[in-house]
Amino acid sequence: MVRAVQECLHAVLWNGTVGMAPLGHQLPAELTVVPLAGMPPSRVVVATNEGDSNPLADSFVVLAKAAYRT
Repeated sequence: MVRAVQECLHAVLWNGTVGMAPLGHQLPAELTVVPLAGMPPSRVVVATNEGDSNPLADSFVVLAKAAYRT
């Protein structure tokens, strides 16, 4: 889990993970940017690799969904 865009960028560059950042942030040239068109603004975004069954990520998604619905 990361707390800021900069931490997310470091995780992507160092670990090969996938990250999302708001438009307008300066991103390193080593990263590929793919805009998410047609998506409404969201306060919480979680992205995982398809088929990856990380129990920590799965638990976080369950808790985030429950918190968002309340």
